[in-house]
Amino acid sequence: MTRPLLKSELRAQRSRDYLMAQRNAFIEKHGEDLGAFYFLVMLIQTHGRKALKRGDTVALRSLAHDLHALYVKHTA
Repeated sequence: MTRPLLKSELRAQRSRDYLMAQRNAFIEKHGEDLGAFYFLVMLIQTHGRKALKRGDTVALRSLAHDLHALYVKHTA
């Protein structure tokens, strides 16, 4: 028998479900490649906005560094 989920576990599960629904919606609307790309951009924008709101400059710098590395990898 399984135990009921904790509030934190329910929240995490709902968050995953919501993100997967968003991903599927982007893919249905724009196709596999472009939809996955738009979903990634949405995640990056959300993460960056939350970091900015918190005043977390380390997270913003890390995000900018990772985006730049991704750009260099695919354009060089």
